[in-house]
Amino acid sequence: TWNPVKINFVHVWLLAKDAWHTKSWKDKLRIWWMPTGWRPADVVETYPVYKIDDVYNFDKYVVNISKKLATWVWIQMVVLLLFVSYLFGNIVTIGSPAMFLYGGYIFLFVYAFTELMDANRYALGWEIAKTVFGIALLFYTGEWFGAGKWFTGLKYILLAYFILSCLVTAYLVNKTPEVKVPDVKNA
Repeated sequence: TWNPVKINFVHVWLLAKDAWHTKSWKDKLRIWWMPTGWRPADVVETYPVYKIDDVYNFDKYVVNISKKLATWVWIQMVVLLLFVSYLFGNIVTIGSPAMFLYGGYIFLFVYAFTELMDANRYALGWEIAKTVFGIALLFYTGEWFGAGKWFTGLKYILLAYFILSCLVTAYLVNKTPEVKVPDVKNA
């Protein structure tokens, strides 16, 4: 996956699943303090996990995406960098709790477009959540966290961007085949 949230939490999720599946109460607790790679014996056989044996020679994660999708991803990356730059440059004036709302928008933004990069079928749902939250923030702040003082029509540009982003993502989701992840049990 290209999704940084999934990348960072996949191992915690695997630990939680192993703790849930093991029958031993001792292993349910012990799994959280054992060395990396340790799994309860009863879980290893029943619930196999794909492991990379040779880190220098393995099939790397690649999603074949269209030029349209690649172009859209680059546009989204530039827009994301603009949003993040504005947040970091104005975090004091944005203040609390607004900076946490802004951070929530950034989280949804990253999650939405990395799901699209992965050709995930839920990408449009995440994009809709990002769009609705962005429009709600626009109405909540009146003009995007004080940025309207530099550019009067910014709220209209952002509103157009939110809607356009959702429409383009809907188009691309319908044109991009979903990525099939291999089943480790039958591999």
